[in-house]
Amino acid sequence: MAQGKAYTPEQREMIITSLQDYLELGFSRNKACDLIGLPPMTLCNWIKNDEALGIKIQGWENAINKVVLANLVDAIKKESEMDDARKETTKWWAERKMKADFSVKTETDVTTNGKELPSPIINIERN
Repeated sequence: MAQGKAYTPEQREMIITSLQDYLELGFSRNKACDLIGLPPMTLCNWIKNDEALGIKIQGWENAINKVVLANLVDAIKKESEMDDARKETTKWWAERKMKADFSVKTETDVTTNGKELPSPIINIERN
């Protein structure tokens, strides 16, 4: 099997930077690679050879969850100041979601060779 062309360090850095916006919006690694025209296995190989890159990409993948959780916490705090029956329902829903399945991305795709992505360390304040 023939290998593709090698990228220069500058091209590689530009490609990685191009992935950031898509990953921060919640696109999978495969979809982000498709959108910029990079074979997903190329990214997989880069990550395999550069642990720091894998950590950086993982942070970008989980950025959307951090924003959503921060917005949810802000909304609950604002709602708790109101004299409204909805606030208890919202608080119940949020607590249940955070305990159950509202967590960091653990999607599996081809760039992880079928392995689940490890969860990054995120401190979320709970009252």
